[in-house]
Amino acid sequence: MPFTPFHFGPGLFAKSIVARHFSWLAFIASQIVIDCETLYYLLQRTYPIHRFFHTFFGATLVGGLTGLALFSVKSVASKYVSGSTGLFGRLRPSLRSEFSTSGLFIGALVGGISHPFLDGIMHGDVRPFAPWTNSNPLLGLISWEMLHLSCLIFGMLGLGIMAIRLSREQAG
Repeated sequence: MPFTPFHFGPGLFAKSIVARHFSWLAFIASQIVIDCETLYYLLQRTYPIHRFFHTFFGATLVGGLTGLALFSVKSVASKYVSGSTGLFGRLRPSLRSEFSTSGLFIGALVGGISHPFLDGIMHGDVRPFAPWTNSNPLLGLISWEMLHLSCLIFGMLGLGIMAIRLSREQAG
């Protein structure tokens, strides 16, 4: 399914662990951009539906370009939207990375790189190591039920850790 929210769970966990250096919004954005490829081929009714963006090479490229696009939007907003620079500075430390340059690029790149890994476990038409090989050693590594459950568990853990982190930042 394109735009799967299951991928967001590991991203939220990553955010909770390295909150000051990771943008979860950028992670989500790169996930969605990558799945636009799947949506396109689904609408065209052509197979395979997972192609270039679902390779580590293509997904890394998408992650970098997504980070660049988000950085550009932030730069324009900082320049033309009154008070936006001050707003970014007033955020709690764990949330500042949502708009920091490093946070945007790290989040988008991790989102890109993780996408073919997660989809490669579940979808037979993913070729994560193309163009070097068409094999998919990730396929069936774990069951799709366990994959989805793991993503949900990581998301719940991430949500809990972020709640604790943000409450401590407020108190401090």
